[in-house]
Amino acid sequence: MLSLAIPTFLRNAASALLGQQGAVSEQARRVGCSRQTIYNDKQQVCDRLEQRDRQFEQLRAECAQLRQEKQRLLDEARLSVLIDDDALKRFAVTAQAVGVSLRQAEVLLGTLLPDDRVPDHSTMGHWTKQAGTRAGEVLAVLDPLAASLVETACIDEIFFGGSRPWWWSSRRAWRWFMGP
Repeated sequence: MLSLAIPTFLRNAASALLGQQGAVSEQARRVGCSRQTIYNDKQQVCDRLEQRDRQFEQLRAECAQLRQEKQRLLDEARLSVLIDDDALKRFAVTAQAVGVSLRQAEVLLGTLLPDDRVPDHSTMGHWTKQAGTRAGEVLAVLDPLAASLVETACIDEIFFGGSRPWWWSSRRAWRWFMGP
């Protein structure tokens, strides 16, 4: 069986708070103190409990405030987009691919990001050059494999923008591009 030593001041407070008539006098005789000491112990325990209750209320208020802050941050996070270095590189390469100049891409990123996060056009140029080099390596392998699968080549569209000269024919373009 577990036996706990209860401090005297708690036993004194309990006798003043919960005891029947005469319990305070009995406790004072048992521990060898005055009745006023027992009432003082009771008051100290009550003060400590009130202080603890105030602290709990403060903690509850702080917890509610933190929950509101958490919800606000979650709402902001739902609306935000993570723009890390990989996303910046992807943006630069895609911008170049669709015909946006690097300086224009720099200006566009400046509308979304703080100045210290906006890469300059020379950095984006390095990124697009690296991506182009990687793409070239992949195409060097894929082009010879895919050339035999080409059924229709639109070379006139590529070289002449849709208006081919009178001397150009699709058959001639096919032979020129694919060989005899």
